[in-house]
Order: sequence, then structure tokens, then C-alpha cells
Amino acid sequence: MTKFVRFFSFAAMTQVILLLNQVVLLPMQIRLWGSSETALWYAAIALATVTTVADCGLRTAGHVELLRLVRTNDPDARAEFLQVWAWIRLLIVLVTATLLAADLVYGLLHGRNEWQLGRVLLTLAFAFETVLIIRIVYLDSLGEYSSAESSYFLFAAIRLVLAVPALLFFRIHPVGLCWLFLGTSVLGLALQGWLCHIPRDLGIFGTFPQRLSFATCSLVRYTMAEPLANWVRLSLPVLVIASIAPDTAVTAYVALRAIYGAARTTIQQVARVASVEVVRLLGQRRTTPAETLLSLFLLIAGLIGTGLAGTIVLDNMRLLSLWLKHFDRPLFQNINLSFALGSPFYSYQILVAISFRMGQLAQTARRQYAYFLYSALFAASAVILRSLDVYLALLVVAEILLAISFLTRQNVAGDAMHKTDAGRQGLASSFAGFTLVFALWIAVRHAGSSMFIDKSIANALPAVSLLLLSVGVLALIGLALNARAFRNLRIAVRPVDVVRV
Repeated sequence: MTKFVRFFSFAAMTQVILLLNQVVLLPMQIRLWGSSETALWYAAIALATVTTVADCGLRTAGHVELLRLVRTNDPDARAEFLQVWAWIRLLIVLVTATLLAADLVYGLLHGRNEWQLGRVLLTLAFAFETVLIIRIVYLDSLGEYSSAESSYFLFAAIRLVLAVPALLFFRIHPVGLCWLFLGTSVLGLALQGWLCHIPRDLGIFGTFPQRLSFATCSLVRYTMAEPLANWVRLSLPVLVIASIAPDTAVTAYVALRAIYGAARTTIQQVARVASVEVVRLLGQRRTTPAETLLSLFLLIAGLIGTGLAGTIVLDNMRLLSLWLKHFDRPLFQNINLSFALGSPFYSYQILVAISFRMGQLAQTARRQYAYFLYSALFAASAVILRSLDVYLALLVVAEILLAISFLTRQNVAGDAMHKTDAGRQGLASSFAGFTLVFALWIAVRHAGSSMFIDKSIANALPAVSLLLLSVGVLALIGLALNARAFRNLRIAVRPVDVVRV
């Protein structure tokens, strides 16, 4: 239990730091560089983040082999894991080199400018950061939750601590900030090597097989789905909005993405632990406690998403206007709605994590490939119609369809668990949160009262009370529906075995 408390402490602090990286930096960038240059900066980052999917999702493979290697020094497990780790490193190098070469050709055809160097630096920075994150995924399986998370927290904190004075006092230009991002990514890898017990075979320059097996790459058709889905969710909308809407829409979208990203990543942290516990119980054939625990985690995740969405809707740019200045309120409300309606459905990520730990790569991939295809279709439609409102509505549809595909699956968490009660209850709580958030948005958008506009405490308190009451009622309903099962929850919760490296 102490290990998990330490992990969640670092995880919470990391999410705060990641949020502050955009909450603090964005207004400084707009003030110093202007909206146009800031939009170019985030468009360059969207392209650089292609490196984050360079491993084609192979990070979700090789975990069983790594555990066998560490526990028993099994030579067959070592050979299989080395193939996966070698392909991951090779693919990151190849994709990074391709991006750099493409940028060079683009510069030769269209003329060089300072952004060409900036794109090169950001591409390298995100390539190093990708290696950092992939190793955290493997360290999780080895029980190195807290040390891996602490290394990432320090990396993110150092980047923020250096970037703020660089912008605020030294008025650093975009390329200078790109150099800072690259330097902190390299430093982050060094910190990870210092703080974590990393097996020799997980080293960046670790053993490379004499012969690469292309059979390992056959897994790519399944593992590629997750990083593609993430890129389509996080980066593609920036490129689409930049092509059909003004610069202020891009910066507003990026700002809200950072805020709602805090809820999504918080749920992902919960999913890391939830998946371990549920899979452990399923492995012990204790399906009833497993489903009870899963129901509780899905309810908590839905409440987190609903609570954040309701807070941003009811704030209605009162507090956020201190951060995001000179933004059109109706535009902000429309963009916020696209995030707010999807936020209660973030709970499906718990089922994604369980699927990966159960080895259900094919089933998960089909749903995520479908999400990739209809998201790309929605993006193309928005570009053709050149309508921001249409695209924002389609983003909500895409997110909800993906969540439904997981929450209504025939088999919640593998062959050992045939009931779908937990998934159905999670979906019901998500739709309840959706309804609540939409009702709050309608009230804020069309109410003539100053309660949702005026910044005085007298008008803010009723809005806060309304939010707390609404989310509290949802929580009580969820707990009441599962009251009998939750009484036995203590049977399901036991410490996870820690693997010593």
C-alpha cells in the first residue's frame, strides 16, 4: 500500500506539472511571440509527435518475456524480449530520420527559415522523450512504479522551471525554446537511468540481436492501433483547426486540451493500477471481486471526467480568462463543449489497459483502427466543409463511439469473465455524466443571469454548489446501485506483488 501511495503522489504531481507546462507557458508564448507564431509552435509540435508512434505500439509487447527474464534469467525469454526492444529502438531511429529528411526536402523546395531548425530540434526532443516513456511502460511491469514516475516528474518539472524564466525574463525566441526542450529530454533519460533499477537488456545502447526477426514485426498490425489513435486524438485536430479556423481557435483548443488532458492522464494512472489488480483477481479465478473492483474504478473514472467538465463549463472563462486573455467567449464555449461531452467517457481507458495486460491485442486493435478511420474521415469532411462547429461535433461523436465499443464488449476482461455488468454500468454512468454536463452547458450558454459571467464570490458560490450537488448525486446513485457488491470490496483489494530487479 505504501508503494501505491508513493506512486499516486508522484503521478498526481506529474499531472500538475504537465498541466502547468501548458497553462503557464501558453499565455507567455502568446504575449511574447503573438498568436501566429504560437500557433506555428504547436503545429510544429503536432508534427514532431509523430515520433511518439514510431515504435508502432510495440511497447505493449514483450512484458511477459521481460518478467521471465528478470525472475529466472530464461535465455529464450531474453532472446524474445531483445527482439522487441531492438525493433523499438530501430523504428524510432528510422521514423525520426525520415521526418528530418522530409523537413530538409521541404526547406529546399520552399526556402529555409528559422522554423526548419526548430522542427529538427523538436523532432529529436520528442524522439528522446518517446524512449523515456516507453521504458516507463516496461518498468511498470517490473514493479518500478514510483521510481519510474519520479524520474518523469523530475524531467517535466525541470523543463517547466527552465522554460518559465527563459520566456519571462530572457524573452527566448521559439528556436531557443526548442533547444531547451531537446536538452531536457536528454536530461530526462539520464535521470531515469540514475533513479531506476533498469535491467541491462533495457538499456538504450543495450545488446542488439545478431539477426532481427521479422516475425516480431507481425505484432505491429495490432500494437500500432493505440499510438495511431492517440495521435489522431491529440495532434490531428490541431492541424485541422489550424487549416479551417483562426489562430485563436488553435490556441484555445490547445489550452483546453491541456486541461482535459489532466483528467485523461489521471484516469490513465488509475488504469495502470486497476488493470494490475483486476487481472490478478481474474488469474486467481475470482471473477466476482474482479468485476466489483472494475465497477468501482469505472465509476470513479466517470466522476473524474464529469467533475472536471462541469467545472470548466460553469467557470465560463471567469478564472480561465486570467490565463486566456482576448478570447471570444462563444468560441471558447463551443470548443469546450467538444471536450466536456466526451470527458465522462474517459473511463473506457481502464478497459484498454486491462486488455493489453490480458494480451487481447487483436480485439483492442480493431476498435482503435475503427476510431482512427472514422476520425480521419471526420477530419477530411471538416476540411472540405471548412466548418469548425461541424468538426467539434464530430470529435464528440468519435470519442463516444470508441468508448461504447469498449464498454459494451461481449467479454469485459477475458475468457474468465463473461458478464458485462461492469461495462454496462460504466457506460450508464458515462451517459449520466454526459447529460449533466450538457444540461449545465445549456444553462450557462442561454441563461441571462450574471451568475455564470460575473466574477464576484456571491455569484461564483451558487455555481460551485450546483456542480458539487450534481456530481454528488451521480456518485450516490452509482454507489447505491453497487452497494451490495462494494461491501465485499475489501476482499478484492490486496497488495500487488513487487518484482525486484
